[in-house]
Amino acid sequence: LIRKIVGEMIGAGAARKVRILYGGSVKADNVQSYVELPLCDGVLVGGASLDAEEFAHIVKVTAEVYGHR
Repeated sequence: LIRKIVGEMIGAGAARKVRILYGGSVKADNVQSYVELPLCDGVLVGGASLDAEEFAHIVKVTAEVYGHR
């Protein structure tokens, strides 16, 4: 939906270049479900980044998922 709207506004080429990030409540226990979505290009980490272990887990899971794309 987001890419479609962007495409209608500024063109399909630009829409393909837009990176879509999920910015909700990203935590170590739910990050995989977001980064596995085919149209999600990444996540924005808020409060979970204050806990070093949790943030490290988020980075690890994200790297593993995107390494397989």
